[in-house]
Amino acid sequence: MVNELWKEWLRISDYLLITMQSEMFFILYVVLGLSILYFVLQPFIRFIIALEWKALMTYLFAIIISLLLINQFIAVEDWRYVLYAILIFSIILSIKRGFSLLRKHETNQG
Repeated sequence: MVNELWKEWLRISDYLLITMQSEMFFILYVVLGLSILYFVLQPFIRFIIALEWKALMTYLFAIIISLLLINQFIAVEDWRYVLYAILIFSIILSIKRGFSLLRKHETNQG
């Protein structure tokens, strides 16, 4: 039974790889990329959740509104610098929130 299922699976995969090779490779690359991103981002998301949802939502709205305002009022040639600014803002916000969590943890200990 398992051997027959395996042979059928191989037959279907061979057919797909031969007839739709570029589409299959694209799907495999996307699935592989999403899987890698999932496992890479999982610790980051846990950290973001530890920073509390209120801070995360405020951060997201601030970024979205600032991008909309920049797009409306400034003709940006190179968006790389905007992304650098967002990265610096994120680091500053994370450090600030991390220190406040450490202080909160120390007061709960003592």
